Amino acid sequence: MDRHALKIPCNAMPFICEADYSVTLDRMIHADRTVSFHVAIYLLRGSMEIMEDGVRYELLPNRLFFLKSGVHHWGEKPFEEGSAWYYAHFYCKEPEAWMEELPENVYYDTKVCLNPSDSEKYITVPKLTDCDQTSRIQRYFERMLEAHVHGNIPQASVELWRIFLECTKKVSEDYVGNVYVRKLQEYINEHYIEGFDVSAVEEVCGLSYKYAGTLFKETVGQTIREYQRTLRIRRAKQLLQETDRPVTEIAQLTGFSDVFYFSKVFHAQQGCSPSEYRKTYIPGI
Repeated sequence: MDRHALKIPCNAMPFICEADYSVTLDRMIHADRTVSFHVAIYLLRGSMEIMEDGVRYELLPNRLFFLKSGVHHWGEKPFEEGSAWYYAHFYCKEPEAWMEELPENVYYDTKVCLNPSDSEKYITVPKLTDCDQTSRIQRYFERMLEAHVHGNIPQASVELWRIFLECTKKVSEDYVGNVYVRKLQEYINEHYIEGFDVSAVEEVCGLSYKYAGTLFKETVGQTIREYQRTLRIRRAKQLLQETDRPVTEIAQLTGFSDVFYFSKVFHAQQGCSPSEYRKTYIPGI
């Protein structure tokens, strides 16, 4: 579990102090700062990179990210031009030292089913959550912003609580409770472009590479390297859709040193070459 993950007590409602939509119109790097509030960012398009306490996080479309209050965060490279996102700044009480984490499988859609004693527990919100395009999280952000604009802070805070539950439930579904696979998947999500070796995988999850690979395949449905290639191709598709960068440059930006191998992998996954994909989906570039 990330030591800067947010822990939200079940008996306290968050308080939103600012919420809005933002888009890059010029060169922009995330501010170098330490703030007293938590931050939620939901990226709609483009990409951004944020450092928190020395850990690098890459945000792509349909990713939800939380920054913890009191922890130094900053940016080192500009956001991709045209990036757009929702964000919220909010306060929330820390759980009491004696509180325990709420068990999994007590969530039903946007409702919480609690016994009286469960109200004295907390939920852990993951740092980074991948959401599909049909995710309810975007709709919750839209309703949150609308409530905030009209000064309805309680309603805006309710929508934020629903976001907490949605991303917490999604982590439970995606990782099937396997702590080793969860650690490994989080590591790959952060390092899929620059790559990693066998020893790095073994250090992350504390298992032999062979056994870790078997668990990963059983849980995720892909081998470790297949999953890494999937992330790289997903990033390549975004760059092909939203930029006019040459295919050779996109191959390098997504971790492929050989453009011919990149094209081969891309064709195997998408059924067409990178250039054909760009012409089909992004006419005019």
